[in-house]
Amino acid sequence: MGIKSLKSTLLLLLFWAILSLLSACSTIPREPPKQEVTFIDLQKFDDELVLSLSNIKEPVFVNFYSQVTPNEIPSRLQKMLAAVEKSGGKINISMPEGEPKLKDPTIIFSLFSGMYSGIKALISLQAEMSLEESVKNRDANILLTRNFQGNLYIQRIELKIKDKK
Repeated sequence: MGIKSLKSTLLLLLFWAILSLLSACSTIPREPPKQEVTFIDLQKFDDELVLSLSNIKEPVFVNFYSQVTPNEIPSRLQKMLAAVEKSGGKINISMPEGEPKLKDPTIIFSLFSGMYSGIKALISLQAEMSLEESVKNRDANILLTRNFQGNLYIQRIELKIKDKK
């Protein structure tokens, strides 16, 4: 009975080894990179954005499901914008057509009051390191618009390859 028990144990071990190898070979289908990524406050958004920025050499756009005001930028997007700035990229703000351009730097600073906390969080988390790498050669253009009530909100964010100088 000892040899029979040993054979069945080895057979069971072999079965689990083969099953483990087969499961390791299966790949999780990944969505292709997209030129337009819609913001949702989940890790999935970060993953889609990094994939798109790493594989698409044209501008990548971040769209929104709901209206986001310039003063209420979600921390996930603050981290992304902080990574653009930290890597030497520029953050431009495009006012709606027909409105005066922002000239006072304190206004721009007030739009990104949470930028410091975004940079701090970016340094502390490994997942954002890939985000920082993916925005390394990009500038961000925040396109603002007004809703029917006249309030400013972010229409979309354009992440384009830096202009070569």
